[in-house]
Amino acid sequence: MATGRRLVMEDDNGKARDLDLSLAQTQSPSPDILSSPRNSEANKNLLPKASSPVLEPSSNPPTMGAEHGRSSNKSVAQLCEVSSADRAFLVFRSLPIVIKKCETSGGWQVEKISHGAGTALPLLKHFTDNFGPNRPPPGECVDVQVKFVGSPGVCVESEAERKELTELLAKHSCIPVFLDRDVVDKHNAFNEEYLWPVFHNMKIFDSTITGDHRSQSFDKDLWDSFQKVSNAYAEVITAHGDDDTLVWVHDYELLMLPRHLYNRRPDWNIGLFLHCAFPSTEVMRCLPVREDLMQSMLSARMVTFQIFDYLRHFMSCCTELLGARHSFQKGGILTVEHESRSVAVMADHFAIPYSHLVKRLSDEKVVERAKAIRDKFGGKKIIGAYDRGDCFSGIMLKLRIFHRFLADYRQYRSRIVLVQYIRTPKTKGRGAVDVEELHQMAENTNKTFGVQGEPPLVTIVTEDITRERNLGVMMATDILLDTSTNDGLNLAPFNFYAAHSEDKKGVVIVSEFCGCSSVLTGAFKINPWHTTGVLEALDKALSITAEDQALRFTKDHSYVSTQTLVHWVEKNLSELKATQSNTQKQHRSFVGPSHLDFDEVMSAYSKAKNRAIFLDNEGTIAANAGWKIQSGVALKKRGYPPDRSVLDQLQTLASDRSNTVVVLSGRGKDIMEEWFGSVDGLGLCAEHGFHRVLPAAMRSVNSTDTQDRWSSEALFEDDEEWKALVTNLMEKYVRRVQGSILETKSYSISWNYREVGATGVVDDIALDLARFLDPNSPKGLLCGYPVKVVSGKGYVEVRRGNIDKGTSVTKMLEQLGKVDFVLCIGDDRSDEDMFEAVSSYFGPMSGASSNALSCAARGNSSVASMSSLAMSISTPPVSPKLRPRSKVGYTESEVEPIMLQTPAAKWFTATVGRKASKAKHFVANVDEVSRLLQKLASKSIVSSFSRFASMPNFTAADLAGNIQDDSEEEEQPQGVLDRTKTGGLRIQSLTRV
Repeated sequence: MATGRRLVMEDDNGKARDLDLSLAQTQSPSPDILSSPRNSEANKNLLPKASSPVLEPSSNPPTMGAEHGRSSNKSVAQLCEVSSADRAFLVFRSLPIVIKKCETSGGWQVEKISHGAGTALPLLKHFTDNFGPNRPPPGECVDVQVKFVGSPGVCVESEAERKELTELLAKHSCIPVFLDRDVVDKHNAFNEEYLWPVFHNMKIFDSTITGDHRSQSFDKDLWDSFQKVSNAYAEVITAHGDDDTLVWVHDYELLMLPRHLYNRRPDWNIGLFLHCAFPSTEVMRCLPVREDLMQSMLSARMVTFQIFDYLRHFMSCCTELLGARHSFQKGGILTVEHESRSVAVMADHFAIPYSHLVKRLSDEKVVERAKAIRDKFGGKKIIGAYDRGDCFSGIMLKLRIFHRFLADYRQYRSRIVLVQYIRTPKTKGRGAVDVEELHQMAENTNKTFGVQGEPPLVTIVTEDITRERNLGVMMATDILLDTSTNDGLNLAPFNFYAAHSEDKKGVVIVSEFCGCSSVLTGAFKINPWHTTGVLEALDKALSITAEDQALRFTKDHSYVSTQTLVHWVEKNLSELKATQSNTQKQHRSFVGPSHLDFDEVMSAYSKAKNRAIFLDNEGTIAANAGWKIQSGVALKKRGYPPDRSVLDQLQTLASDRSNTVVVLSGRGKDIMEEWFGSVDGLGLCAEHGFHRVLPAAMRSVNSTDTQDRWSSEALFEDDEEWKALVTNLMEKYVRRVQGSILETKSYSISWNYREVGATGVVDDIALDLARFLDPNSPKGLLCGYPVKVVSGKGYVEVRRGNIDKGTSVTKMLEQLGKVDFVLCIGDDRSDEDMFEAVSSYFGPMSGASSNALSCAARGNSSVASMSSLAMSISTPPVSPKLRPRSKVGYTESEVEPIMLQTPAAKWFTATVGRKASKAKHFVANVDEVSRLLQKLASKSIVSSFSRFASMPNFTAADLAGNIQDDSEEEEQPQGVLDRTKTGGLRIQSLTRV
C-alpha cells in the first residue's frame, strides 16, 4: 500500500507496522488513547504526524519509518501543519444537514445531521464542529475553521427565503449553493448515466456489456447542466473565500469544479479528493468529455485517491489523453506537469473515528439491534454484510457462492446463516441492484437447503442506513463477507473491527477489488470471480483456530484503531496547505524555472541597441504537431504553421533594424520556406541548423532573397555508414512496436512512438534502444561515429554530433558580435541545447542578466574558443574517418563578426510549460508567447516613428567612434525602412549600431 505525499510502499505485508503498533500499545493503556494523538506529548511520538509535506528535505531519502512516525530525525522533512488560524471549505454535493420547513411557523429549520449522504459527510461535520455548542472533546476535533459548501437539498427560488436559509445555515458552518430543480435533476442524471459507471470501469456505450440499448449516444444537455452546477459552486466559493482559504473538493459529482475555480482564481489552493474508484485509460477514453474532466482534475493543486491503484490509472490517463508526464520533486513528491503547473498526486484512504464509534457501542439502540439479530438465528454463525445496493457490491455473486458452499460443504448447513443488509438505493438508475431478484435467489436457497422450523439460511434486508443500525449489524456478525467487484473504499471492515473492539472476535473475508484490502493484512483476501477460492476462504474462516483468529484480528484492529478521522482530515489539509502558491508564505515544492517577467523583458528590450531573438516553432509560436493516418496504414506527422497574427508580429520584429530574429525548427527547409518565406528579413534554421537562412542583418550585400539563400552544413563520408546502421536497427523497432514510425532527415534518423498508446511501457524500450546505440560507450553500436543519441518525449534520435540548435545559436551570436539583449524561447528537448548555449555564451552568472565578455578584450581568439566550447556541448568522440566530402554551406567570409566593446547584456531563456529545464524562466503556453511577441512588436512600432525618421545612411566606420550608451531608448521608424529598397549594406550598418 502506497500512502502519503511520499507514497511509502510496504513490502512486508505490514509486519513492521504491526511490530511498531504492538510496541506502542505496551506504552499506552488502551487503543482509545492511541486514537487521540493530542492527549499527551508522549503519544505524539507514537503516531503519524498530522502532515508530511516536504519543503526543505535533507539529502537523505525518506524511509518508511519516517512516514509512519518511527523516526525522530526531524531533518528529513519540515512539516507544514494546519492550525486554528487556517480556514478551509469542504465542498460536497450536499450539505451534511437536513433542512425542513417548520409546520407551525412556516420558517426553515435544521432538523439533524444527515446520514443519507453516506458515512464520510456526517462524520466530517461532527468532528469539524469545533466552534459550536456540540464541540467534540479535545483531541477529537479538527483544529481548523471549517465551513461546508453544498446544496441544501431544497430548491428555493424566492430571494427572501434564500437569504433566510443562508443566515440559518451560517450558524451551522454551512454555505448553501442554490440550484434550480431542473438543473439538479440533469446533474444527477449525468452522474448516474455517465460518471458513476465510467469511474467504476464500465464501458457505458457498449450495450453488449451494459445491456442498455438506450445509451448509444452522449447527451450534451446533461453535460451542460453538469457544467452549470460546477459554475454555481464556483461563484459561491469565490464570493465567500479568499486567497488563504483551503478549498477541498470531494468526489466525482463536482469533478468540473476545480476548472471553474481555477478560471476565476488561478492562485487559490484547491484540492480534490476522489472517494470512488478511478477507471483505466481504456474506459476513460470512451467519454467524449474525457479531456475536459482530466484538465479539470489537473486544475487542482493536489489530487488524492483512496489507493495507489487508482492513482496509477490516473497517471496513465494523464499520459495517454493529455500528454502530461509525471515527475518526482524534492522529497519524493509525485507531481503531474500540466499547463505550466505542478499538480501533487497522493494516495491516502479515508479513516473512521475509531474512539467515537467504540463509545457508541454501549448505546441502547446498538445493543438491542445486535441482540435481536443474534436471538433470531439461535446461536448460529452469522455470515453478514452491509452493502450498497449497486451492481459493484457483488451481492448476486455472494448469493450464488453461498448456495454453492451449502451444496459442497454439507457439514455447515445447520451451523451458519447469511444475513445480507442492503442500503436503500437513492435512485433506480444505471447499476442499481435488482432487489426482487435477490429475494428470489434467497428464497431458492432456503427451499433447497433449509429445514422447516429453522431460521432461513439466507435473509435479505433493505433499509436506510444509520450509524446505530450499522454498528448493531456489525456487532452481531461473526464473519464479514465482502464480494465487491469494484469499490473505492468499503468502510464495512473498518466498522466491523470497531464493533468487535471488546470481544476481539470475528473474521473478515474481503474482496481484493475493494480498496481497503491493501491495508488489511489479517483478513482473508479473495477474488469473488474465483468461486473455488471463495469457498475455501469460507471454510478456513469457519474452522479457524482461536489462536489464528486472535492473531489475524489483532493485526487489522491495531491498524484501524490508530487511523483516526481527525488525523486524516488534518493531514490532507496540511498537504493542501503545503502547495500554497503564495511564495511569501510557503516554499514551493517545485524547484525549477520562474515565470518570465514580461515587464523585465520589455524594459531590457527598450534599452537595448542590438537584440537577438531565437524562437522554436511548433509548441512555441505555433501549436504542437499532431499525427494522422495516411492510406489507412502509415502515420504521418502533421505540422501547424503559426497564425497570421504571429507572422505579422515576426515581420514587425524582423523589420526593426536593431533586431535579429531567427526561427529554429526540426522541420525540413521546404516546409520552413513554405511557412516563413513571406516574412522578409527573418532568419531560419531547418533541421536544427543543418540548413539555414541568415537573417537580413547577417547577409552579404549581394545576397538575394531566393531559394539559393539556403545554405547547408558539410557532408561527411561516414554519414551514410552510420545512417544505414541506425535505419536497419530502427526499422526492426517499427515492425515490433505497432504505431511507431521512422523519420529520416539530412542529419538525423529518429524512431518516433508518440502515438503508440502505451508510451509508459514503450519508454523502457526506448531507453534500452538509446543505451544500445550510445556512441560514448565502448559497447555502443555507434561508438566512434561523430553522432549523439537523444532520447526525448516519445522519440529516440541519432544525429550528427555537431548539429543542434545550441550550436546554431552560438554561431550566430559570435557572428553578430555585440549583442545586449537576447530572448530565447522553446518547448522541447532539442531547445534545451539553445538554453545551454545562451547560458554558456554569456557566462554562468545567475539572474536574468549577466555581463558579456568584452569582444575587444578577448579578440578573435575568444571567438574560436567560444566555438570550441559550443562544439564540446554533448559532443561524442569524433570518428577518425571524419572529413568533408563536399562543402555546401556558408563560408566565414560571408559575414564578418563586428568586434565592439559590449556593455552588460540582458538575456532571457524560457521554456514553454512549467517543467524542469535548463532555461531560467518559463511561459505558460503558446498564447502567452504570442502575447509577449505582440508587446515586443508594439514597442518596435512605437519606436519606429522617431528614432531614425530623418537619419541619413551611415556606415559602420562612421558610427564606430561615436557609440553612446544611451540610458533611454530612442525611437526609430518602422515601415520607412524597406529592406527590398534600402539594400543589405544599410541594414548591416544600422543593425550593428
